[in-house]
Parts: sequence; C-alpha cells; structure tokens
Amino acid sequence: VQGNVYAAATDGSGNLYVGGDFKVAGDVVANTIAKWNGSNWSALGTGTNQAVYALAVNGSNLYAGGSFYTAGGVAVNYVAKWDGLSWSALGTGMNDGVRALALDGSGNLYAGGLFVTAGGVSANRIAKWNGSSWSALGTGMNNQVHALAVSGSNLYAGGDFTTAGGVAANYVAKWNGGGWSALGTGTNLWVRALSAGGSVLYAGGAFTQAGGVAANYVAKWDGSGWSAMGSGTDSYVYGLAASGSDVYAVGEFSSAGGTTVNRIAKWDGSSWSALGTGISHSTY
Repeated sequence: VQGNVYAAATDGSGNLYVGGDFKVAGDVVANTIAKWNGSNWSALGTGTNQAVYALAVNGSNLYAGGSFYTAGGVAVNYVAKWDGLSWSALGTGMNDGVRALALDGSGNLYAGGLFVTAGGVSANRIAKWNGSSWSALGTGMNNQVHALAVSGSNLYAGGDFTTAGGVAANYVAKWNGGGWSALGTGTNLWVRALSAGGSVLYAGGAFTQAGGVAANYVAKWDGSGWSAMGSGTDSYVYGLAASGSDVYAVGEFSSAGGTTVNRIAKWDGSSWSALGTGISHSTY
C-alpha cells in the first residue's frame, strides 16, 4: 500500500484485511482499507473518509474503527461494519475516535478509544456492541484505551488510563463481565498492544516496569503476576500477536533481547530472534 498501515486482520477464508491512512493498495484505489485474497488487492466499497486504526472479523462481517465518520458514504461515526457488499453504521456510533476493537466468543464487539459516548450512552472510552445497541462497561476509564484482547470470559484493556471502573489500574485492566480489576500494580507507562495466548496475556508499550519488575517495553501476565520477556526491546512496542508459544512484536525498537531485529521480532518463550532483516521504517 501507499501510506501507513495501522491495523490488520484475517478471516477464516484466507483473506487479509488492512486499514490505515493509505489511498492505494497495489494498483487499486482503496481509501484507508483494503483486502488481499492471496493474489490481488481490492477495495471495500469507497472505504472511509479518514484513517482506520482497528479491525476485527466475525464470520462474513468485518468491523473497522478509527478517525473516520463516513464509510461507503454512509454516516457511521468512528466505527462501521462491512458485510462483504456494503458499509453500515453500528447505531449512532461514537462521539470521538476508536483505537481498538475485539470480539468475544458470543459475537459481542468491544471498542476502545477516545470517545466518552457510544450510541448516545455514557461510556468512557470503552463500550460493547451486542449487535443492536451499545452499552457501557461499568464507568469505563479515565483516559484513552488503545488496546483490547479477549481471553475466555475476560476482556483486557490497555492504554493511557490509570483508573478503570473507578479502581486504580495503571495502564492495563481486566473486565470479567461484571466489574474492572487491576493486573497487579500494572505498568509504569502507557500500553499500546495486548495479545492473549492461552492463559497468558502479553503487553507492549512505553513502560520499563510491569508489576514493579523491570520489563523493557514488553511483559507477560500469567494471571497472578508480571514477568519480563528476556531483556525486552530497546524502544516502544506497538503491536503484539501470540501464536501458540510464539509471540510476535512490532514497534520502534531496533533490538530485542540484545539481538538486532529492526522493528519486528519473535519471542519463543525463552529468547528473541529476528525475522530476516526486519522492517526499514517505523511500524506506527
């Protein structure tokens, strides 16, 4: 694509969706969002009018969140659904930007971001869409949400906040369906990425401590405590993806675990390694 990619998601049919601030994918005009089917790029209608920062797939439906307020020419307000043919709104959407999306096993969509209302309901920076309406998750957060991850019946959120549901929760918190709780003492600076792998949650961001333990920009929560992932990275982590026992990280870093990796690296549970020569420019 020609421009920045901020989000990616795959469906069960081998299609890859990407969102960002680009206008062209391959040689196709594709406003901020596009599909790769393994051989060709295609647009999703006329796309959105501003950047896409988050994507989530549920069957044949693709959900997008970002800074946009129209999708396919339809008023949508920062979040929208693509059903394979056309774009549609999710109620009246939000009053400000969406930065993260996640789906649970029941098909509920969670959105996090800068907004303080969702569907006209007070929902401080995090909300749930059940297919027909938006609802708040307790009293939400006191600052922006930038990352979401679902593991079983738990939803994890990360961002710039220091309280969740009125409870002290430094930059990362858990919603169990009924209330918010902290993950130990959290991190000492903002979180931008979360990924759940089995019973383990991985977090990345600008922090150098997690639960009071030295953890450079990336850390692991096992349900009871935080631990470092080797010596971590040498700068910010913006994205994480857990796959089995492996965790992939992207960000501004040039080394991970002391190894030169250039903005993308793999953690195998005990050590970091490079993916070829890495990526030549910032991933965010």
